[in-house]
Amino acid sequence: MNKTEWWPKEGKLKKGLIILGIIIVASLLMTLIEEKGVTFTKRMPFIIALSCLAVWFYQPAKKEKV
Repeated sequence: MNKTEWWPKEGKLKKGLIILGIIIVASLLMTLIEEKGVTFTKRMPFIIALSCLAVWFYQPAKKEKV
């Protein structure tokens, strides 16, 4: 079983999984960096939320079958 068999090619599930990945990676990075002594502004969660909204509303050009 390879990646192309279980990863969705399009649709809401694919966008949802990408957003979930963004949130998990961003929260882990923020936690690790804050443990080193760097503090983030209160704008950082809004930047993450905006990136998630951008992924959700992104509409790639539809490919026409020839």
